[in-house]
Amino acid sequence: MPAGKIFQAIDLYCKEREIKKKDAIYEAIEAGILAAYKKAYGTIDNIRVVMNPHMRILKVIEERQVVISVEDEHKEVSLPEAKTVKPDIELGDLIDTELNLGKLDRILADVVKQVVMQHIHKNYQDEIFDEFKAREHSMVMGEISKITSSKIYVKLSKAEGVLPFEEQMKNEKYRVGNTIHCYIFYVYKSRREPMIMLSRTHPNLLKCMMELEIPELAQGLIEVKKIVREPGSRAKVAVYSTETKIDPVGTCIGTKGSRINAVGKRLNGEKIDVIRWNENIQTYIANSLSPAKVERDNVTLDEENHLATVYIANDYFSLAIGQRGLNVKLAARLTSYKLDVLQKSENNGQEN
Repeated sequence: MPAGKIFQAIDLYCKEREIKKKDAIYEAIEAGILAAYKKAYGTIDNIRVVMNPHMRILKVIEERQVVISVEDEHKEVSLPEAKTVKPDIELGDLIDTELNLGKLDRILADVVKQVVMQHIHKNYQDEIFDEFKAREHSMVMGEISKITSSKIYVKLSKAEGVLPFEEQMKNEKYRVGNTIHCYIFYVYKSRREPMIMLSRTHPNLLKCMMELEIPELAQGLIEVKKIVREPGSRAKVAVYSTETKIDPVGTCIGTKGSRINAVGKRLNGEKIDVIRWNENIQTYIANSLSPAKVERDNVTLDEENHLATVYIANDYFSLAIGQRGLNVKLAARLTSYKLDVLQKSENNGQEN
């Protein structure tokens, strides 16, 4: 295997796999040559590999001793032969001679297939791990490549992510070939390859999608304080802005709901309530029960037990509770308060 062909093979492989760093591959080639030599001749004590990728130089240099009678041609050289290279050399001296790589053709080919490719594969897997570890806690888009009973495999350019059953939205249908957005919540090394764990239920997936549709959010003009989700059904997002000219709720919702509806569409029609965050917990709790209209004065707190009692007019009571109690459940998670929602009398403000 001539040196030129070895470097051409490396260049082609790196281009196909989008590998930018070749140092580890060159080290693997050197290790492969040493392994091939040792397999062929039993030792590598007297050899060294000279490699210059830029000049396409690859040599194996044998250090041999000048002797009268040669017993091992890979460690010894006769005086007449040595003098053809270095006329003033004497018996007992050491001389470097270049080994013809053609002698290692068959063995070297096997090594490239085994030892070298193992090193290259490891280097490639390390690059994938480093790339996606850096992208941990961010959103990625990929194509569903395989579906099993416990997980879904998603093709992510040169890698593959795993969407476990517990991170899938229960009311969403997945099909091979579909393109989906996922949140990378954990990347780790397994024995065989990097594991890129994905989620469709993580609250931050919703935040990432909102940043795609709402420039003010991506620019930091609006801050997301907290997100709670019942994935695929409903979510509540508490937002806030220090910019007095910006209405954080209206900006996130968009004209006729265009912005927030576009986000919900990406999440299988998930309904998203945008809530105005407030440092006053009574006001925040009142806001959290949207779309029901609740006055701050109708919220009483038991801070010791982290409990809030909310009195709501009959017209808004069902909205506050929500279908299957989902609205009040999400509001409680959003505010971190237990919520006791009661109907009130219009005459005396007490529970009916």
